[in-house]
Amino acid sequence: MNITLSPQDYATAFHLLARTARHPENIGQWVERSLLSRLPARPSLLDVGAGPGSVARRLAPHFGPLTLLEPNQEQLGAFELPGARLIHGTLESFQSPEKYDLVLCSHMLYHVPVSDWGGAIERLLSFVRPGGYCLVVLGSARGQNYELHRDFTQTVITSEQLKAILKDKQLPFEVVETQNGFSAATFEEMYTLCRFFVFEDCYTARQLAALSDDEARALDARIREHAGRCRESDGVYRLRQGDEFILIPKP
Repeated sequence: MNITLSPQDYATAFHLLARTARHPENIGQWVERSLLSRLPARPSLLDVGAGPGSVARRLAPHFGPLTLLEPNQEQLGAFELPGARLIHGTLESFQSPEKYDLVLCSHMLYHVPVSDWGGAIERLLSFVRPGGYCLVVLGSARGQNYELHRDFTQTVITSEQLKAILKDKQLPFEVVETQNGFSAATFEEMYTLCRFFVFEDCYTARQLAALSDDEARALDARIREHAGRCRESDGVYRLRQGDEFILIPKP
């Protein structure tokens, strides 16, 4: 039984994530409502792990200099915004004498081992000017997507780990709860997205390869059950996800 994701599966999942995720609008609305008043006029922005640039594009009307840092060249390949500086690289490799009014890190820390999060936060803060902010966005321990992950692993990476690290470092921070989510027009699309989350976040390639045929069929049935539960009364499939905005000031 096929327990791997095909290139088409990845393309479908990435398309749904990029097209339907609500967090770019959530971040834009919250920044407009609660953060811009704390920043200087036309503030500078560093977006770490910018992906396709959806968040930066949403924030652009309110900001001056924009710097987008993204290791995947294909992600930023189609991004165009006058005056924006695009850098293909990682947080670890990024070097800049500039300091920014806002350093944004949205849904990027999943790609960093949790044991290295403390150092990652210190590095993010090193690019924030005094009086500025670092805004980290992560999925929280609530919502359908969290329950999907919890059904397959007990080690779900959420904002809870980051809050514990910040408390241990005695760094001040604010937390804002928001509602993110992803949608699909068909069951097959939502099933593919659920498989993507389970295979990428809950299992290693070795663990998947070690499954017997019966275990693989049982795993597939559980994923299909989760996907089916996402269908709402209007016929659209929605996988809801709690997010938390964690705002860390730079003294």
